[in-house]
Amino acid sequence: MASANTQIIPYSPPPSSRSSEQFTYEVFLSFRGEDTRYGFTGHLFETLISHGIVTFRDDDELERGGVIASELQKAIEESKIFVIILSENYANSRWCLDELVEISQLQRLILPIFYHVDPSDLRKQTGSYEKAFFDHEKEADEEKREKIQKWRSALTKVGNLAGFDQQKYRHEARLIKDIINVICKKLNSKLLDVEENMVGMDSHLEELRSLIKIESNDVRMIGIHGLGGIGKTTVSKVVYNDISHLFNSSIFIADVRERSQYYEGRLKLQKELINGVIKEKNMEINSIQEGVSVIKQRLRSKKVLLILDDVSKSEQLEFLARKLDWFGPGSRIIITTRDQRLLREHEVHESYEVKDLGYNKSIQLFCQYAFKKNSPEEDYVDLSNDMVDYANGLPLALKVLGSSLHGRSVREWESALQKLKTRPHVDFHKVLKISYEGLDDIEQQVLLDITCFFRGCDKNDVTRLIEHAESCIPVLCEKNLITLYCNYIEMHDLIQEMGREIARQEHPKEPGKWSRLWDHADISLILRNNTGTEDVKGIFLDMSRARVAMEFTTEAFSKMKGLRLFKVYWSCGFTNHMGGERTELHVPKGFEFPSYDLRYLHWEEYPLESLPSNFDGENLVELNLKHSSIKYLWQREKLREKLKVLKLSTCHQLTYMPCSSNMPNLEEVNIESCGSLKKVDSWIGFLNNLTSLDLSLCQKIEKLPRTIQGRSGIHQGFITREHFCGKREMGDVIRQKLDFFDSIKSWKNFSVWFQHVKIRILKFH
Repeated sequence: MASANTQIIPYSPPPSSRSSEQFTYEVFLSFRGEDTRYGFTGHLFETLISHGIVTFRDDDELERGGVIASELQKAIEESKIFVIILSENYANSRWCLDELVEISQLQRLILPIFYHVDPSDLRKQTGSYEKAFFDHEKEADEEKREKIQKWRSALTKVGNLAGFDQQKYRHEARLIKDIINVICKKLNSKLLDVEENMVGMDSHLEELRSLIKIESNDVRMIGIHGLGGIGKTTVSKVVYNDISHLFNSSIFIADVRERSQYYEGRLKLQKELINGVIKEKNMEINSIQEGVSVIKQRLRSKKVLLILDDVSKSEQLEFLARKLDWFGPGSRIIITTRDQRLLREHEVHESYEVKDLGYNKSIQLFCQYAFKKNSPEEDYVDLSNDMVDYANGLPLALKVLGSSLHGRSVREWESALQKLKTRPHVDFHKVLKISYEGLDDIEQQVLLDITCFFRGCDKNDVTRLIEHAESCIPVLCEKNLITLYCNYIEMHDLIQEMGREIARQEHPKEPGKWSRLWDHADISLILRNNTGTEDVKGIFLDMSRARVAMEFTTEAFSKMKGLRLFKVYWSCGFTNHMGGERTELHVPKGFEFPSYDLRYLHWEEYPLESLPSNFDGENLVELNLKHSSIKYLWQREKLREKLKVLKLSTCHQLTYMPCSSNMPNLEEVNIESCGSLKKVDSWIGFLNNLTSLDLSLCQKIEKLPRTIQGRSGIHQGFITREHFCGKREMGDVIRQKLDFFDSIKSWKNFSVWFQHVKIRILKFH
């Protein structure tokens, strides 16, 4: 609507709520007065000013002559958002049409309201708009016909914009509410900077909306947790932009972990929170306790949205958002963290985990940065897939890699990929390392053992082999550094790379001083040059990946006195990783290695007749020498109280079983397929902790010691039927069990293990 003597009726709230942009008016209302002034437009105007929105409207409908008054022209130029109420008689007014032309020429947000008209009537100038233009065109001269064409173009342009169709609403109150929500979102001068069309964000937002429960008037705390670089901050910013207009005050406090390290930083965080809500400049707060008092007193009546980003310790919440009653009804406090336990300790109402992106979303996100589109270019399809596989769904890695490869040649991509296979990218390594630095010393050491040696292993095995692992694994899970799937430990590929890079960086150019060695090339180097040191705590050598023959010497191992985890194995079944002939490992007679600190010794195809004469093993927890050439285990018997697991399967030359009385805490014994073994140590029946005994395919064993018969502590034992049937000397328990199975027609259904039928014959309760 327009008038000749324009009366401006803006509503001006306090300066603190004005937009930071240089606009006099936040909303300009354009309408046909006789249609809606005292109805819809009046209600909309009152709602706008009640929300503190600076609004312009013409309040008189007086004829202005042929041009828009200068005061009205200025108001149009100084308005940020235009709400145009397109009613049935809107086009009858040439003043409204002139106004519309001026508005449509500006690069501003226009919200058309189709009030009792069909949007297609505007686009095509049909219905009441056709009649209006018929009247305008009567006796129109050349000048007026040009103006009419501008009116038509402006109506067509506005008719094609997304707006609000009143006919789709049962109640105008709901229509007004939706209009206000959109305007508030657009006007909020504190909207955070986030990218548009972010991949995968819609699903995060939908889930979090359901957890936030914005319609509830209680105070709620919501936690967002996940791995570093997974997108927690971005998700929380999107949530902020989506709902902040629904609160009296909205505050996003970033980098809480880093900024709260010192007292002054914590004080500044409190001031930021208080000033963001109360809007008082330079409020003096002289202590943390004073800040807590002010927050409790001044915020408890305010409906506040508070987002605390990157919280790492409970203490950081103590001085910012300790209790729900610090905030007014309807408030929402959202906490982002890497530590799930922190959320549980603070008793948040709901917790949401930001997880890895799936493949489709990952390739889309990567390509947006690498190619500025959603799919890879033809020559880069395979390389793009390799990069996405490496990033493994981590948004930070996908963005960094995509950006760094944009505009690069295929050869440069190939070079970058090879580099990534040996060293992680520095940018996301720094981000992930923050989680590592938040652990205590023991937790750090357990994480490094897992990343270097035990990814994919059973949690029970890991807790047995690594000191303090039982108490540390829950912490690592809560901090999203590892996960448990069916009791097996898993982690993101880049977390594993981070852990291994930390081990490398202990002494970047001296692998002999690394605490953990897992790469065959590094192990070969230190053995060849005799550069191993007492810093070496663990060696896992996968001979399937070794490219050249390797040799163990006593001299090369002599300095590695701190060795506690030692594994030699073939991951590809005694072939190399390409399926070719196996690489040889030469071990001379008389070979010795440090063993006092050793907790875990796993050596497949150990080539000597026994362990070294100097073998100590006082701290040994698990010994696995499967497929080995040993005839007897050690050259001297010694009490080894910590040993819990003994695995000697398929040691075909083993003739003597070690004395069980020197291993009183054994829990599991596996001597399957030891074809030369004739008898089992009778002491094994007195092992109170023994829960598993596997003697299957030991063909020369005539009988089991009577100490085993009737034992209630053995949970499971295995033996094959064919190697006991026909034996004359056999314990009563064995005979009874085999007779029992003879009575079963289809006894294979009971226990089929690999290619052999194994019967559980020693199961007692």
